[in-house]
Amino acid sequence: MKTSNVILQTVGLGAVAGMRATMAPMVASHYLSNHPNPALSRSALRFIQMPVTAMITKLLSVAEITGDKIPNSPDRIVPAQLLARVASGAFVGATIFKANKLSVIDGILLGGASALAATFASFYLRKAIDKVPFVKDPIVGVVEDVVALGTGISILKA
Repeated sequence: MKTSNVILQTVGLGAVAGMRATMAPMVASHYLSNHPNPALSRSALRFIQMPVTAMITKLLSVAEITGDKIPNSPDRIVPAQLLARVASGAFVGATIFKANKLSVIDGILLGGASALAATFASFYLRKAIDKVPFVKDPIVGVVEDVVALGTGISILKA
């Protein structure tokens, strides 16, 4: 894959991680369990290609999506939530870069930075949308879920 496409995939999945921490690894794992990459097969990241990993990440995503709809769930910008999103973005970045035989460190930095930026952008966008009359927060969350999933899937198909 061209380096520019690797960068776009990393930034895109990093952004997905900023919206939903578990969704980026879930999409990557689902894709890679169906399309194994030889460069990952010989690395410490090979577990991402295992069907059991795809199933576990799907279950974690369902739990995160459900938890997001609970009224008192913590904001995504509190330190623990922020760290999880940045780590998720860094992980998918490392995976994409390794799969394309590029620097894992570059993938970690790019994926993590993208997740960090998307976390704050999606947080403040959601807060602004929540102020619109007759728009309920759970509905906004469902729309965000659909956008994150659709974006993740379309990024890996490209």
